[in-house]
Amino acid sequence: MKTQPRICIAFTCAGMLAAGLPSLQAQQPGALPPGTLPPAASTQPVSPPTLMPPADAKGPLTAEFNAKIQRDSTTLPNNGQLQMSYASVVEKILPSVVTIHSSAPIKAPDVDQIPPQLRPFFYRFFGAPGGQDGQGQDPFGGMNEDEEPAPAPRRRGQQQPPQRQPQPPADDESHQSEGVGSGMIISTDGYIITNNHVVADAKKILVDVDANGSTKTYRATVVGTDPLTDVALIKIDATGLIPATLGDSSKLRVGDIVLAAGAPMELSRSVSLGIVSALGRSNEGIVGKGNGRGGRVQGYEDFIQTDASINPGNSGGPLVDAMGRVIGISTAILSRTGMNAGIGFAIPINMALHIVEDLLDDGTVQRGFLGVQITDLDGALADRLGFKEQGGAVVMMVGAGSPAEKAGIQLEDIIVAINSQRVDSSSRLRLIVSGTKPGSQIPIDVMRGGKRFTMNATLEALPEEALSELSGGQRGIPRSGPGAGGAAQDNVSELVSGVTVQTLSQALRERHDIPNNVNGVIVTKVDADSRAAAMGVEESDVISHVNRKPVANAGEARTLAKGSDKTVLLRVWRKGDTMLLMIGNN
Repeated sequence: MKTQPRICIAFTCAGMLAAGLPSLQAQQPGALPPGTLPPAASTQPVSPPTLMPPADAKGPLTAEFNAKIQRDSTTLPNNGQLQMSYASVVEKILPSVVTIHSSAPIKAPDVDQIPPQLRPFFYRFFGAPGGQDGQGQDPFGGMNEDEEPAPAPRRRGQQQPPQRQPQPPADDESHQSEGVGSGMIISTDGYIITNNHVVADAKKILVDVDANGSTKTYRATVVGTDPLTDVALIKIDATGLIPATLGDSSKLRVGDIVLAAGAPMELSRSVSLGIVSALGRSNEGIVGKGNGRGGRVQGYEDFIQTDASINPGNSGGPLVDAMGRVIGISTAILSRTGMNAGIGFAIPINMALHIVEDLLDDGTVQRGFLGVQITDLDGALADRLGFKEQGGAVVMMVGAGSPAEKAGIQLEDIIVAINSQRVDSSSRLRLIVSGTKPGSQIPIDVMRGGKRFTMNATLEALPEEALSELSGGQRGIPRSGPGAGGAAQDNVSELVSGVTVQTLSQALRERHDIPNNVNGVIVTKVDADSRAAAMGVEESDVISHVNRKPVANAGEARTLAKGSDKTVLLRVWRKGDTMLLMIGNN
């Protein structure tokens, strides 16, 4: 049977290690050449776009913090003699690498998900449902440990109350999960960068700092965390520490030597060597957070890929270049076993420092908001839009009243550059916008009708509701959802499989609050299990164009849709928003 690779977060659980199980944890890319620098290169590398905010956008607190950070942005030499030792590079970074021990309460699993034969062991460890009643009664309720607690009696017609899942006290050290990760000192007074998943939900964080051959342990506090990038800033009460020198990750090139430092498998002050295998890895699903509805909000990913050995415990440790400058934070690995398989991912230091500066200011991260839904311009969509080239981000939806609408961006526009940075994919556009401060005015270059236009948009702050993940992986425009659709009676047709539409009448306009300047057909029924529903079609949507041609009635819309062999391109109006949806036609 073929084993599928999996993404593993690089954070070591001591309990798993003690049991001899493979852990799913910290990952670091990296390898560096020795301290002796090779001669300067004659050719300058092409720098990918940086996501760092402009200096004038930083407040006084951030400026004071930045004054404490050591930076070196000079270009890495392009060639030189083969180095026989990396000891000088290691000596430069190791004093800044720390080992982080975190303790978090063990969350009890749902009893319903535990096989009946295993529940007695669960009750013995976590306690029986309901726990003690405050009168000092046995948490097992007097039952034998081989028995299950009897359900509470209920009267006829009365619903059985849901069983409360037992939770151990948060301060009970016997019910704590222990984890080990890494971090790096970035200021002499104790600021440390690590991964969010290393310190998330931790009740106690201890940091081991090695200096002059001895180790001292400090209690750490969390300054701020950002689950959407997996970056965290913590602080210890110490002075005279040795901070790492931060480089410029935008100047990295595939093939550069890097070193990863940290505590793999709880072996502190370990170093591994490799190269940068790829840049700009995104859409891997490594970072994000729950959206409160059983789903997961997509995070912001722009990973450095490396073949430097990364293993559980490396999470949060530095990835450094051949001059000992930090260019990334080790975060995850792609592996079938949970151990290093030569594919590790690190957060670029430019992105991480941008997040840290926001966390230091007020504990929150400010992200720019344009107000569009976008998708990659692939071959099928380029052919449908009559565009000969691929690359760029196609505007599939424009939010009503959004910065994009105010700037004049329209459906089917292909965004090829923003803020003077090239856009070769929808994920790149998303990263650039999110990394720009709200209130910034930025130029946007779009292709429309074979011509290139430039327009200016003033970004707003990203609303929380815009983070809700919709079907098809699209991100929502922060507006209220559509009302319930009415029943169709006349001029009705099935547009595509699972979607019924009706000619838009005045009565339907009034019922669904559709303006008179919106024309087309209204969706009156959507099969929840259909491909159209999965792609985002909803009841009360107004379809104004089918395959880029305007439609006036249901029959006309059906004829245009049936004329497509594989896909149907719909232009949809929804409560003031307009969007493009591509639906399979089978």
